[in-house]
Amino acid sequence: MHLVFSPTLCPDALLPAVLDLATTAGFTHLELFRAHTQSTPVHDDWSVPMVRAAIAAAGLTLSGFNIRNLTGRKADSDERNLNYNLRQLEWDIHLGRALGLKEMNTRGGARTAEAREDLIEGIDKLLANVPDITLNLGNQKDNRLQTLADYQAVLPQLPDRARVLLDTGHLLAANEPILPFAEAVADRIGLVHLRDQQGAKPVPFGQGDLPFADLLGILNNADYQGPLVIELEDVDWAEPLPAAIAAREYVENLL
Repeated sequence: MHLVFSPTLCPDALLPAVLDLATTAGFTHLELFRAHTQSTPVHDDWSVPMVRAAIAAAGLTLSGFNIRNLTGRKADSDERNLNYNLRQLEWDIHLGRALGLKEMNTRGGARTAEAREDLIEGIDKLLANVPDITLNLGNQKDNRLQTLADYQAVLPQLPDRARVLLDTGHLLAANEPILPFAEAVADRIGLVHLRDQQGAKPVPFGQGDLPFADLLGILNNADYQGPLVIELEDVDWAEPLPAAIAAREYVENLL
């Protein structure tokens, strides 16, 4: 397992500032977002070669890319249009591939039967259209994939290249027991986002509600060798650098 810096700690920072913060905090790996943060590689002042060169010059490895959600709907009108949504995601996937990745992360849509149908059909089509990539499907509060039961209904209908993005912050927010969730999907986990609180008053990383040692034990028993993305989202840190360093050191001491 290796630790990964998430720009959710500094969502308003552009890519150069994120690269500087990640390296200064002692990280060697980085995750980026297509939307949600200002460090997106989709920027008027950046090209794909420029993004690749900047990451390499910082001595970082890009280990993950969060693309847009597979909602089955158009963002501007909320009209159900799965094919339109899939064209957006396929564009994002090819951007990720151009950045050197073969593994991308996405989430579902609303908690409706329609959204579940579109998620299953959509993931199947994306993996068929781009056969050399893997998609990690993230859990999120109020999302189509929120609970263990949601995954148990969806995963058996998808190819093995559809994996689980286990997001501990969203499991906490949804009051979904983390350890039973992790044990049940352990052999299908492709990525882990570590956050030990959700929208709470800032506390030092590791002093929230996440049972870090027990979760890492489950991952070790499942021979998980992938990324551990450290997230400090929804936390009003006045000084992001000390928070990032402390979080990295805390998890490193557990590994």
